[in-house]
Formats: sequence, C-alpha cells, structure tokens
Amino acid sequence: MTTLTLPVTSHPHPLLLYGTAWKKDTTTPLVTTALSTGFVGIDTACQPKHYREDLVGAGLSTYLTSSSATPRPQLFLQTKFTSPAGQDAASIPYDPTAPLETQVTTSVETSLRNLGTPYLDAVLLHSPLPTMGETVAAWKVLESFVSGGSIRHLGVSNISASQLRQLYAHPDVSVKPAIVQNRFYEATGWDREVRDFCREKGMVWQSFWTLTGNPGLLRSTLVGEVAERLNVTREEALYVLVLALGRGWKNGGGVCILDGTKREERMRGDLEVACRVAEVGEGELDKFKNLIGERV
Repeated sequence: MTTLTLPVTSHPHPLLLYGTAWKKDTTTPLVTTALSTGFVGIDTACQPKHYREDLVGAGLSTYLTSSSATPRPQLFLQTKFTSPAGQDAASIPYDPTAPLETQVTTSVETSLRNLGTPYLDAVLLHSPLPTMGETVAAWKVLESFVSGGSIRHLGVSNISASQLRQLYAHPDVSVKPAIVQNRFYEATGWDREVRDFCREKGMVWQSFWTLTGNPGLLRSTLVGEVAERLNVTREEALYVLVLALGRGWKNGGGVCILDGTKREERMRGDLEVACRVAEVGEGELDKFKNLIGERV
C-alpha cells in the first residue's frame, strides 16, 4: 500500500502530506525540499494567521521548473476555507462582513491564485461553522467549485463524529465528504469514532498532531519493539503503526498522516517508512489498536 483511494473519483491520495502550518518565511524552501525529497502531497490553508499559502505556491512553482519534478497532475494539493473565527483580523483574506457565500468564494479564488493552479485536489472546511445550517451553506459554495472543475474533492477538519454524520446525511449535501482531518491524541480517544465512520464510507482520515500529541505512545514498549524490529526511529515506528490503522478498509479510503518536519533527513525517513505499512504484523497492529482502545 503506497497510496490510498478516494471515494467516488477513485483518485489516489498520498499516505503522507507535507504540512505547512507555522512555517512562516521558511515555507517556500521547505515546500521545495519536501517535494524534491519525494512528497507528492501538500496541505495548507487560506489562513495567513498560521499558513503562508502564497509561499507554498512559490515553493511549488520553483519545484515544478525542475526537469525531475513530478508533474502537477500527479501531485495532491489541499487547502482549507477558514471562517472569520479562525482568522486574524489584520490578515483575513476576505471581507468578514460579506455574506458567507462571498467569503467562501473569495477564499477559494485566493487559494487558486496563491497556489498558481487551475484546480485544487481537495478543499476542506477548517472546522464546522457555528451551526449546521451555516456549515451546509459554506459546503454548497464549495460544491459549486466541484461542479465547475476547480475543486476535485471536499472534506472537513476538526469535526466530531456527530457533526460528521449530520453533514454526510444532510439532504442538501450533494458532494459527500471524501476527507476528514483530525487530531490523533488521547483526549479525543484517538478519534476512533470518526475513523470508524470514515472506514464505513470509504473516506480518507488524515491525522495531525501524530507525534506532538502522543508522548506516551512514543515511549510505549510496543513502539520501541516495532522500531527495533524495523530498524527505524520511534517516531517512524509510530507513523507506520498509525498508517496501518487504515490497512484493508474494504470500501476504500484509509489513513494518511500530515508530516510537518523541517529536517530533510526526517522527510526521507518518513517517506521510506510509509512504504513499509505491509511489514506491520497483524499481532503488532492488534496490540496498537488495544493501546488506543480501537476494536480489533
């Protein structure tokens, strides 16, 4: 397993996305390095407070001029619409007093311009809006871009299981969520319930905070044993175990990790271990599921 399969379109989705949050002025060289090292997926957001989407675009442009570059159609570019509540008033990329539909439209148009691409592989709601009515209203604007060919897939981040079920089943939602991006850590039960729903529907579940949020898992005996057996670091061992949670989903989809390392050697190691998901034994995977309370 080197890629995942998205629902409906059956398009490939990378096992790792390079995460660009909090990279600030180092965003351009880091994106170029990540792509040159072998990443084929990039995650960003139209949220200047935490992301420099424009510098992601600059890094992408620099990379694509290389003779050895992976062609744009084989890359996976993902961004997000962030509502006014998640923006900094001094840098918000749209008029926060404008109608919601205008906010979403302006955000997507800005992302297309920042990234220098005629289409986006995925756009996520950075979080549900205050009400389901507002969430669906924003979703319908994103659907219009799918119909127009500017967006390939839709998804949502920072969402609970109940909110996800409501959104998925809402009668006004025509384009179903293909992607969920949530934190992987103990306080949310490692997002088991949401991941179960994604498995049922063949969606891709993207993990963030995978290392930062899990010092206990990194210190665990199991992660140490897998690291020793595979001759990898504990961080790489945790990555491959998390990726293995998406192994064998019968309806498609699976588990992806957002990887935000700034070190090229870590980028290479993470990409290499992502190709070794099949080497995780069933017994090891069952032990890991027990550690995080997931049914075996």
